[in-house]
Amino acid sequence: MRFCFIPTLIFISFISLFHAQKISGNWIGILTNLSIDSNQAIPVLLSHQVVMNFSNGTFRIEDAGAIQQFEVSGAIKNKKNFKLNSGKNPTIKNKQSVAYPFDFQFMLNDSSGYVESKFNAPGSPYHGFLLFLERDLKTYELNNLPILEPSVAKSMLNNIQNGIPAKEKRYKELQQFEFNPVYFGYNEFTVDSSYNDYLKRICRILKSHSDLRIKIIGNTDGDGSEAFNLELSKKRSNEIKLILIKNGIRTDRMIEEYNGELHPIDSNDTDEGKRKNRRVDFQFI
Repeated sequence: MRFCFIPTLIFISFISLFHAQKISGNWIGILTNLSIDSNQAIPVLLSHQVVMNFSNGTFRIEDAGAIQQFEVSGAIKNKKNFKLNSGKNPTIKNKQSVAYPFDFQFMLNDSSGYVESKFNAPGSPYHGFLLFLERDLKTYELNNLPILEPSVAKSMLNNIQNGIPAKEKRYKELQQFEFNPVYFGYNEFTVDSSYNDYLKRICRILKSHSDLRIKIIGNTDGDGSEAFNLELSKKRSNEIKLILIKNGIRTDRMIEEYNGELHPIDSNDTDEGKRKNRRVDFQFI
C-alpha cells in the first residue's frame, strides 16, 4: 500500500516544478508614480529562482545613474501572489543612491501578463510607487555599472498606459493569431461592419509589436475587364488601410498590393468561387 503514494508524489513534484519555472528567471519592469508624473518610469529588474516553494534572488533599481541592488526572498503559498522582502542593506550601491529596505507582493495578473504591485519602502523616495514587471529572456551581468535601458522602461510605461499586455502575452497572441480574408460584395469596396472587431484585433497586435508591418492585398473575381478589376482591388485595399489608420496605425507600417483578378483562390465559374475571390488578404512582414 505504501507504494501507491509514489505516482502522486511524482505528479505533485512535477506540478510544483512547472509553476516554479513559470515564475523563476528575470522580470524587467518599472517603478512609477502616475499621480505625480505620468511619464515617470524608473527601470528595475527582479532576478530570482523558485525552489521548494521559496524564492531567492535580487532586485535592482537604476534611477538616473543611482544604482541599488538588494537580495530578496520570500516563502510561496500562492504562485501568483506572494511577498518578497529585501535584506536590510544593499549588496550593490553607488554614491548617488540612497537605499532603504523594501517589500512588495509578486502579484501576477493573468489578464495583462504583468506583475502589478505597490512598492513598500518607508523612508525611500519610491515608497508607495506602483511596480510593474514582465518576464524577460535576456541575461544580465549584475555589477555596479548601469545595465537597464531607460528607453525600454519608457516603452513599457507607454504599453501599460495604452492597455497593451506584457511581452510574453503579446508573443503568445501573435503565435496563435491566424489571418482571415475580408470579403466584399459584387463590385463593392465598402467593408462590412461585421469585420470591425477582427480589424481592431489586427490593430492591437500591430500596436503590441512595433517591429511588425502589414501587407494589405486586394483581390477581385474574374468579372469585368482586367483594368477595372485592378482598380477595384486597389480601392478594397485602400479601404482597409483607412480603417487601420483610423485605429492608430501609421501609414509607414502598411504596404498595399493590388492583384486585381490575377490571384483567385477558387474558380470564377461559380458564384461561390467568385465570392471567395472578392477579398482582401493580409500578411505580417
